[in-house]
Amino acid sequence: MASMRAELLGVNSGRWASFLADVRHDFYHLPGYVALCANQERGEPQALLVSQGKRNMLLPIIIRPIPGGGYDATSPYGYPGPLDSGPGDARFMRDALIAGIRLLESVGIVSLFVRLHPLLNRAPLESVGQIVEEGDVASIDLTLSADELWRQTRAGHRSQIRQAMRDGREATFDDSWSYYDAFKGLYRATMTRVSASAQYFFDDAYFDGLRLVLGDRLRLCVVVIDGALAAGALFVETCGIVQFHLSGTDPAFGREGLTKLLIHFVRLWAKERGSIDLHLGGGVGAADDALLRFKSGFSPLRYPFRTLRVIVNEAEYSQLMQTCDTGTTNVRATTFFPEYRDPVLQLRPRAASS
Repeated sequence: MASMRAELLGVNSGRWASFLADVRHDFYHLPGYVALCANQERGEPQALLVSQGKRNMLLPIIIRPIPGGGYDATSPYGYPGPLDSGPGDARFMRDALIAGIRLLESVGIVSLFVRLHPLLNRAPLESVGQIVEEGDVASIDLTLSADELWRQTRAGHRSQIRQAMRDGREATFDDSWSYYDAFKGLYRATMTRVSASAQYFFDDAYFDGLRLVLGDRLRLCVVVIDGALAAGALFVETCGIVQFHLSGTDPAFGREGLTKLLIHFVRLWAKERGSIDLHLGGGVGAADDALLRFKSGFSPLRYPFRTLRVIVNEAEYSQLMQTCDTGTTNVRATTFFPEYRDPVLQLRPRAASS
């Protein structure tokens, strides 16, 4: 059997684009999207490519400098798990990841954090780092009939959607992006209202970057009342997967179920286009909370969201942990990974070598 060859690709590599052209993927795997997230993270966008004969695995990563010294690798925002050009062989994926991790260690990477894709990474990974079950996500099977999709919708959701329609509310795509600036404001106000963490407060550069790198994949769906934006959401369509990305609602219309109307509109539109999945995501921080229960009102389908955590260089990782100001002796109590990036800790600069 051919040996495995691991390498890192830059965003301009034709091999990255060529791989994606032959494999079902999501927008999180696109070079332009990874570059956008890397800019937000102040890191370097890369793809880890492992090849064995004609078989390939690709994993998008962002390589970041560590405040305490060295570098680590993390996923771009979303679900950019590893992709396999073959039939989904768990053994190949395991061996490819192990080969990739060896390469990361050779170029000075201390740790690797990967968000697996709930739809594209269903096969369990074994003997590679630590797999953490973060929580469930909700998804809609668009291969079902429109009648079955409606039947699976929770009664309360159906009632609000019908009432919104009777009240003359209409969801539509804003193809001219007339409400783009209003949507950004509405989204940020929504994040403030729900006390979201700082990572969800995207700046204009992120929103503008999304439009630039995603092009026609990205759609802004809106409900406009008396000329003003009452609710809006960004959806992204890639390889038969439609992602419910970001959304916001004016609290003045909070009882009208306008986000439900948006999702109902988009699922019928996506089904008509032949899409397979409308992925709604999970709760805040992958929790089993009101947000996940809201999303689950559209479908009984739930998938586990998992992360892969790998300490690539044990000695370097331990050294970084020794430089943390913890205020406690129980450093390992945190569930954050890598632990030295836990916001409650503070990395001290390493002492210069003599």
